[in-house]
Amino acid sequence: MFGLRWGIKHSFVDYIRRMPDGQGAVSNGARPVGDYEIVYAPEATGHRPGPDGSSERFWLFNGDVRFAGHFGMLSVRIAYPRIVLSGDQAQLDIADPYSNDREQRLFLATLTLTEVPAEDGVERWVGSDVRLAAGGVELFNEVYPAGEKLEDLRIDVPLVTPEGQAGPIAAE
Repeated sequence: MFGLRWGIKHSFVDYIRRMPDGQGAVSNGARPVGDYEIVYAPEATGHRPGPDGSSERFWLFNGDVRFAGHFGMLSVRIAYPRIVLSGDQAQLDIADPYSNDREQRLFLATLTLTEVPAEDGVERWVGSDVRLAAGGVELFNEVYPAGEKLEDLRIDVPLVTPEGQAGPIAAE
């Protein structure tokens, strides 16, 4: 299954599940997998110039995930995530949940991103040491501080050949 596979934060999901009115919803290319993980569908991947003139690698995903509870007092939206790799530093941002403009972004987390072997035709990256950025603290109603550990993640996308064609798609 191609996309960004991420459990966000298991203790947060458990908290939502324990609430009498706790809710979670997925749409626009996001789907739940297992008890905790969500797969965001791949939208685009490529390279772009970085702020210092170097090349950055990026992955953009479709999907909108919303959590709610406490009779509307709690609302967390994690939509259209993007991961940007610059040198050996990676960051995850999302569509700003307080804006209707998908191009406005909220810097959510830092992570270590490592490419790992995968089956033919698939490019796989594993994100570890995923940490909440200062910009994401308000999203979680200041319950978690900057630096809080989030769940590790995985990116699986079709390998693109030098001719620009996606490689064979292997079934999971």
